[in-house]
Amino acid sequence: MRLSIAEICIIFIACLMAGGRLLRWGRRRYGIEVKPAFRVAFVLAGSLACLWILEIRGMTLESVLYSLCTFVLLMIGIIDEKTFEIPVELNLFMGALGVVRLSADLACWQEYLAGMAAVSSLLLVAGLLTKGKGIGGGDIKMMAAAGLLLGAEGIVPAFFLGSLTGLLIHPLRMKLWGKSRVMALGPYLSFGILAVMVLGDEIL
Repeated sequence: MRLSIAEICIIFIACLMAGGRLLRWGRRRYGIEVKPAFRVAFVLAGSLACLWILEIRGMTLESVLYSLCTFVLLMIGIIDEKTFEIPVELNLFMGALGVVRLSADLACWQEYLAGMAAVSSLLLVAGLLTKGKGIGGGDIKMMAAAGLLLGAEGIVPAFFLGSLTGLLIHPLRMKLWGKSRVMALGPYLSFGILAVMVLGDEIL
């Protein structure tokens, strides 16, 4: 075990506080109302994901940046599902984390810039072809920011995993719970990105 008991407790408490504050921000900024059980699930899931990332990757800059991004991805999924909008503030925060990682690893700058362009450029073309009806600007910016953080090696499998999850899950939600045919990509793309961050080399 890479983390001591004291470190686990400190990180867990910090994550619980951060998750709670982010939910309150979402409620004030976007009117997101969630049940108490969901709030508990949100902060617990985010906190455990942060601990898992730090445990398997160690206390490195990469793992810290990924951990800081965990609750952001969860919040993007919640807000996009309810409003079909990805907050620019959250995309900017994730992009700032990507800039930090790039700055700390300038020798591999091509990997990060390629990651920023790889999926976002594909989504941009799709958005132009569908005149914004299929792909929104928030999705494009999100994948550019995440690509800068993950690099090309991480963002490509994250995109395919998220897309595949959406193609499998959304039809079931339509059939079982009467969801609209219009699918918010944010929750599924966030899942793909988070899966790459959490599972690391096992998924690459």
